[in-house]
Amino acid sequence: MGRVRRHRIAAATAAVVAALAIGGCAGSAQTPTPEPASPPPENIPASFDVTFRWLTGGVFDVFGQEGTFVRAFVESFELANAGRSAEWGYRGFEDAAPSNIGQMVEFYPSETTETNPGVGTAFFTGLRRVDEADWTRIVLCRYGYRSIKVSDGEWSIRLDAPRPVEIDFRRSGVLPPSNTRGTARTPDGDVFGDWHVTRYDFAAVYPRTTADEHACAAAAPAEVPSRLPGQTDSPWPPMAPNPGWWTSSPL
Repeated sequence: MGRVRRHRIAAATAAVVAALAIGGCAGSAQTPTPEPASPPPENIPASFDVTFRWLTGGVFDVFGQEGTFVRAFVESFELANAGRSAEWGYRGFEDAAPSNIGQMVEFYPSETTETNPGVGTAFFTGLRRVDEADWTRIVLCRYGYRSIKVSDGEWSIRLDAPRPVEIDFRRSGVLPPSNTRGTARTPDGDVFGDWHVTRYDFAAVYPRTTADEHACAAAAPAEVPSRLPGQTDSPWPPMAPNPGWWTSSPL
């Protein structure tokens, strides 16, 4: 990895941490009314009780093959990052990921630990895409809210700062399934097909703010809460996953 790349990564990481800290300063006024989420399954890190909600739009079909692949990879990366190991990803994640996926999930700092677990919901929506032959880049906007346990009987609740997420992938061989919506929080089986991610940026922020960062910050969907209570004696509950997963593998 070159010196310029290392400097960009270090700067980006610092920017993410700063932005997330700023996002935690939301006041206590407007709150969402979460739909109840099912209990977390056993195959997610104990410190990361976070559900995922995908908002439909014109960039890609959430319910199509692209949607299945992108959802599975992005969710897997979040779980792997929280658990500090690629093994926490969904079945087939490591085969669909770049060869350095182990280093990637450890590079980005995790905000939760076993002593300071997190509970919440992450929201994703498509921002833009680039297509070239069998190669595609999809830029997402990530939003969310999180309750972090700070002590016995005390939780700090905050909004995650909006940020772009970039995923580049190539299509080949077996296709991912489509219409995988369901009530499960994680898929039961491999839903990646033979597609492969060539590059993934969990937090595409840079020292100089980009147009994508501005666009994500300016276009928070109505479903994403704008304010939450700052401190409570219990976590703000996560919303039900949407569209969720089938309870059995479609492949």
